[in-house]
Amino acid sequence: MKKYQIEHISDFTYTLKINGENAIPIYKSIKKQLTNSVHYDSETSTIFFSAETVLSFKDYLLNNKMSYKNCIKMIDNLTQQIKILYRLGYGFYGFDVNDIIVIDEIVIICSCEYLLPIINDNIIIDSPIIRPYFTSPEIIKLTTIPSKISHKCIYYSLGVLVVYYLLNTNLLVSTNEEFDLILTPLYNTKIYWFIKRCLDENINKRLLLLI
Repeated sequence: MKKYQIEHISDFTYTLKINGENAIPIYKSIKKQLTNSVHYDSETSTIFFSAETVLSFKDYLLNNKMSYKNCIKMIDNLTQQIKILYRLGYGFYGFDVNDIIVIDEIVIICSCEYLLPIINDNIIIDSPIIRPYFTSPEIIKLTTIPSKISHKCIYYSLGVLVVYYLLNTNLLVSTNEEFDLILTPLYNTKIYWFIKRCLDENINKRLLLLI
C-alpha cells in the first residue's frame, strides 16, 4: 500500500489521503502549515486543499536547484512540522525522500510510516521497524525491543537530509572526524551551525535552531 495518495480534482484543488494508524497528527500538522484553504473530511480521512503546484520532493529538486536560499526554507518548513507534531505528542524517528512533498514551495512530510507517540520526551519502539534512509545513530544501533529513544533523534535525520541534498554527501557513512571536512563549503554560515546542532553526538544536546 502506498504511504499516501494525491489527486488533482480541479484547477487548484487537490486531495491528500495518508495511510497509517497515526495519520491524524500528520493531517493536523499539514493544516497548520498550509496558508491556503484546507479541509479535513473525517469520514474519508482525506484532506482537501488549494494549491497552484504540488510536487514530489524528487521532482521539485529536478526543477529547483537546492540553493542556500531554498535549503533555508526547507529547514524552516520541516522544523515547523516537527515542532507541531511534538506539541501534538508525536515524533518521527526518521524519513525517506519519498515521504516528502512540496505544496506551493512549502516542504512537508506526508507519511506517518516513521511516526510514533512521544511519552515523556521519548519515542517508544515496541515492535520491529524498517530503518529510514535519513536516520540517526540511535536507530542504526537499535538491537532490542522494546526500546525508548529521545524524540530528538529526528533532529539528526534532518541534519543528514540537509547535507545530503546541499553537498551530495551521506554523513551516515562518514566518521566524526570527517564531518568538519565535509561541511567546509558551508563553514560559519547559518546552515553550518544548524547542522552542527542537529548532529551533536549527545542526543540530549541536539537543537533545531537556525539563527
